[in-house]
Amino acid sequence: MRGCAIKILFLTQLCPYPPSSGGAIKTYNFLKHLGARHDVSLLTFVRSGDEVQFLSHLAPYCRGIDFCVIGRSRLLNMRYALKSLLAGRSFIITRDWHPDMYAKVRNLLDNQPDLIYVDHLQMFQFVPDPPPCPVVLDDHNIEWRIIERFASAGAAPFRRLFASLEWRKLRSYELDACRRAGLVFTVTPQDKSVLVSSGIPEQKIVSLPVGVDVDSFTPVRSTADDRKVLTFGTMSWPPNVDAVTYFVRAIYPLVKRQVSDVRFTVIGANPPREIRALEDQDRSINIAGFVEDIQAAAQGAAAFVAPLRIGSGIRVKILDAMAMGLPVVTTSVGCEGILLQPGEHALVTDAPGEFADAVVHLLLDPRERLCLGSAGRKLVESLYSWPPILHRLDQALSMFPANRESRYKAPQVPSSGSLNPGT
Repeated sequence: MRGCAIKILFLTQLCPYPPSSGGAIKTYNFLKHLGARHDVSLLTFVRSGDEVQFLSHLAPYCRGIDFCVIGRSRLLNMRYALKSLLAGRSFIITRDWHPDMYAKVRNLLDNQPDLIYVDHLQMFQFVPDPPPCPVVLDDHNIEWRIIERFASAGAAPFRRLFASLEWRKLRSYELDACRRAGLVFTVTPQDKSVLVSSGIPEQKIVSLPVGVDVDSFTPVRSTADDRKVLTFGTMSWPPNVDAVTYFVRAIYPLVKRQVSDVRFTVIGANPPREIRALEDQDRSINIAGFVEDIQAAAQGAAAFVAPLRIGSGIRVKILDAMAMGLPVVTTSVGCEGILLQPGEHALVTDAPGEFADAVVHLLLDPRERLCLGSAGRKLVESLYSWPPILHRLDQALSMFPANRESRYKAPQVPSSGSLNPGT
């Protein structure tokens, strides 16, 4: 397909390697696929020296790779939060503004790309207005919906107040970005419906789910006596932190009353202090942090829990758990976007008591574990393997670059003074 290759400038907010989180998994597989067919120049943020070293793994798929280092800390977040409040702009957009990224994008545009692929909403602020070529926005989540749910999820009063202000500003920015892009990818039909109901033309939105490398997973081994309850996910992601703390506070004690020898294992990189403290408070809780082999770490798990109250898009951790044949207990938010049948592919409930009962049921019924886990894996095999998803990506893009002479409005370019989120 090199004969019909186009030049793509790929802008991403997350380093695509290693593909160890939902966003990185999708970005890595899309980038790898596009790089095999087109001339891709990658420009990404990195957060550490380790991530810079990881970029070499992406070299086979990219004509060129460049990066900007972006900091993350509680102090910096407080600074950006204050800026966003004073300027009336979204916090996450202000936080991710970087003058070096702005300059690097301008330099790469001198190569006259045929397409700008904006991976994650925060990167849209670096696209010039008007753009020199068509622009795709890959909106991994409806970002404002995540923050809106934070505003009502039982967080501290100040956080709820800040979230209630933030989601409205972010909604305005996100919808403007979707209007200005030529093509928008969402992860779920539900997210597409939210955008359409908010005034974004349906014909410019394509839903492409995150896939799973099904062949890399095999069903976990479990015995009738296993009592391990498992969850995994990036533990620096606030919705995952909320889910784990909510489970330990409101659900896990109810499970322990009925199954005294139960154990709860939390796997995921960068657990914050409040998560690490849980195993000091309860010896039956194990905060494992990052593990190299999630398949090996999942052995002996009798149930996988995803008690999410906040989120958008697809929870890849649930698809991964299903691919491993793990019986899943989750919430309506957790299974949002996944085409599963509650009771057949996963147990789904939002009430703490019912959630606890579902976990206990799996702990005490090995046959039900096997049936639920087997049905979940078959669902992933049939709907969420990568080849059909990547084929739909090709179909969407094949029609789009044909209009490369068109001009699509992009968000107002920050230049100087009040327009610059970094000031």
